[in-house]
Amino acid sequence: MTGSDAGGTVMEMTAQEWLVLLALGGGCGLTGQVARMVIGLKKLWSDSADMQEAERKLSPARLMLSLVIGAAAGALAAVVTVSAAGKVNREEILGLIAAGYAGADFIEGAIKKRLPAG
Repeated sequence: MTGSDAGGTVMEMTAQEWLVLLALGGGCGLTGQVARMVIGLKKLWSDSADMQEAERKLSPARLMLSLVIGAAAGALAAVVTVSAAGKVNREEILGLIAAGYAGADFIEGAIKKRLPAG
């Protein structure tokens, strides 16, 4: 398979290398999304009057969807930014984690604008 790195040069990777790259990006994106969820849950619990109110506001389905979106954002970022699955530096890993954190906000915001409130 071929693709291009950030510099625009064509690179070739095997299917196995692509899968490793997607898994790396997905895992990093998932990590970023978990960090975002922890912050959101802490805010939810501190803003709620009691634990029952916080539990009523909590949606397991929405949490799972957020995790999937974070993983997808990280995987897409990996395909676009990482030039070789076997040679990834710390900055690239942190960038993929940030993509899962921020990318999920972007995607969820776009979904909320397109879908009717329900």
